[in-house]
Amino acid sequence: MQEYVPLRTGDPERVGPYRIVARLGSGGMGRVYLASSPGGRATAVKVVHEELAEDPAFRRRFGREVVAARRVAGPFTAPVVDADPDADLPWLATAHVPGVALGAAVAAHGAWPERSVRALGSGLAEALDAIHRADVVHRDLKPSNVLLAPDGPRVIDFGISMAADDTKLTTTGAVVGSPGYLPPEQLVGREVGPPGDVFALGALLAYAATGTGPFGSGPAHGVSYRVVHEEPDLERVPEGLTDLIARCLAKDPRQRPAVPELVGELGRWDAADGTRGTFTAGTWLPEPVAADIAALGAEPLPRPAATAQADADLPTATVGPAPTAVATARLGAPPTARPRATTRRRTAVLAASVTFVVLAVVGGLLLPRAFSGSSGPGGGAEASGSPTAAAKQLTVRELWPSDTELQQSQVARGKLVGEGDDGRLLAVDAADGDPEWTYDSPDSSSFEGVSDGLAVVSSNAEGTIQGVDVDSGKRVWNVDARAHTPPGTDFNLYMRIVVADGTVYLNAMYDLPEGSELPARYAVSAVDAATGRLKWTREIEYILSDGLTVVDGVVYGGVRETDETYFHAWNAETGDQLWRYKSRTNRPYPGEVTAIEVSDGTVYFGDDRGVLHAVDARRGTRKWIYDADTEIVKQWLDPLVVVDGVVYGGLGEATSNYGSGSVHAVDAGSGKPLWNERTERAPELHGLLDGSVLFSTEAGTLHAADARTGRTTKTRLSPGDPDAALDGDRLYFDGGDGRLHAASVSLTER
Repeated sequence: MQEYVPLRTGDPERVGPYRIVARLGSGGMGRVYLASSPGGRATAVKVVHEELAEDPAFRRRFGREVVAARRVAGPFTAPVVDADPDADLPWLATAHVPGVALGAAVAAHGAWPERSVRALGSGLAEALDAIHRADVVHRDLKPSNVLLAPDGPRVIDFGISMAADDTKLTTTGAVVGSPGYLPPEQLVGREVGPPGDVFALGALLAYAATGTGPFGSGPAHGVSYRVVHEEPDLERVPEGLTDLIARCLAKDPRQRPAVPELVGELGRWDAADGTRGTFTAGTWLPEPVAADIAALGAEPLPRPAATAQADADLPTATVGPAPTAVATARLGAPPTARPRATTRRRTAVLAASVTFVVLAVVGGLLLPRAFSGSSGPGGGAEASGSPTAAAKQLTVRELWPSDTELQQSQVARGKLVGEGDDGRLLAVDAADGDPEWTYDSPDSSSFEGVSDGLAVVSSNAEGTIQGVDVDSGKRVWNVDARAHTPPGTDFNLYMRIVVADGTVYLNAMYDLPEGSELPARYAVSAVDAATGRLKWTREIEYILSDGLTVVDGVVYGGVRETDETYFHAWNAETGDQLWRYKSRTNRPYPGEVTAIEVSDGTVYFGDDRGVLHAVDARRGTRKWIYDADTEIVKQWLDPLVVVDGVVYGGLGEATSNYGSGSVHAVDAGSGKPLWNERTERAPELHGLLDGSVLFSTEAGTLHAADARTGRTTKTRLSPGDPDAALDGDRLYFDGGDGRLHAASVSLTER
């Protein structure tokens, strides 16, 4: 049984003529509800956030975009069917599409055959043609905005996000969209028109044909840099599609083919039943994807006023006011003969479909006052060995919910500090969740972390770094990018910032003048926090990784050169290089350092090729390397945790919301693997508690893995990434309901 979140106190019973059935999720523009039209048709209704509704400029732009979007009419779009831009809270309704997201399908079943990729491109090109003819530019075409149905793909979310973009996000200089699919002109702040959507289409086709994006994965800034400055990797694209995709991905938008040209070129494909260019009964899709979609189409949509039944594997209990409506839908009995790995992959596809995840986004969201669970047989995660010790029972008992939504929170001085839903830095009392202060600076846009009693924020748009007193919320110091920008360059972005002993250490990228041999320059710099004076800077000729750590007077970071990945140690006082370590792995390409931890005279660092290194911190010599050797190369995720002679680390895909992950335990002295545990989504490690490693995943679950054996128990925290922070046995997390939650965590013997 799939469980859906009930309507909360304050949620509308109706929006316009639509009867609201359940809450589906929340995005940058507003909340999304499952609704029933007067005629009983399932509809998705988006209601704008109050702060945007109060902005007259937003209302005007929203109204214009709705008018434009309603002009879009095509068989491969999910149309806007109704809207009221003048309501107290503006809203719009779109048709419900029963289908699987492209990203989920590729993550579960891998690359597509050329026939299916051509069919996909044909439908998407026709959708873009309809969108552009209505004078709308999508600007965020990506795998999650493409739904797969038996009779062809559907493009969703066209044009509407531009209203929020122009009034709220661009004021901070933000680039809206998904790395790897945004065209170069959008990344450098130039005007984006229909050719930008053509670029995204080319990236989508490459993704479907190979299983990975044409500009790789890893940190967003690295992917974006490759989009602007490097050629796409089309080596694994079928020969018959290489030229077409390469033309779509041209750096110069004037060199890309027009959409009508693509409609004609891609329309010449044959379905599995031999019909030419006809989407019939799923014959255009790879067989396993078609089977998943057929299974979804056979299930009834959720209905209101049904009693929610908890998932036996992830038990829940209601928190807060009694629900006014609960919607459920049965997914059917699990197949008994299917191997476990295949079962997990299929479940991932079902959970990512819009038949259920505009619905499944909230599956399991009923936050428990006390809840526990075990992975058990078929629980979706398993250790590589055969441990005999049973995992402890994991119990999470809610202490309070706060009305504040807090992201990237960290605990310091009895407070939780992080970004609010409006992007401003704020703090709440860790004991009860009550607001403490809000840092209302127009220059702050990104929370970097807490160090020495200071919360550090940065702004790429303004080129500033600020230290904010955790107790008072007042600015203590401010560093301007002009202090560390090399002569003849323009500051571009901060990649990583660390504060230690009154010094700000930073990784940054700088643009070079047009016509330069290289497009950009990187540097590691140290700036005095009190005076803003530059202490030293190390210019980096190649690509600087965003990983940066300062421990015991040494700065550690990574550089991706043309032949290999290098790890550097610099004197924190002078910037002098202490040593330089060459990775020398069996991978045929260089990578980037993504996670660093220092413990007992050893530096442990992981890269985006799935390799973990142990290096002597004093001499820079290799102790050992551990190659995770996963089926799909993934990157080590920050943080790594080193406790009692064991290195614990997570692997995942930073740019994907659908890919699975894993947690590994490696002997810190020898590099010998002790155990590994597969996870449904990318994991984030939080530390050890009572002999177990605690980590959460982007699927919304909290796991406790026995530190010796890897045997795991888990429980549901949220429908998505819980963005959890652990302080002792106290856990703080985003419950997916727009609120911060605090809970106690305990582990008991079974």
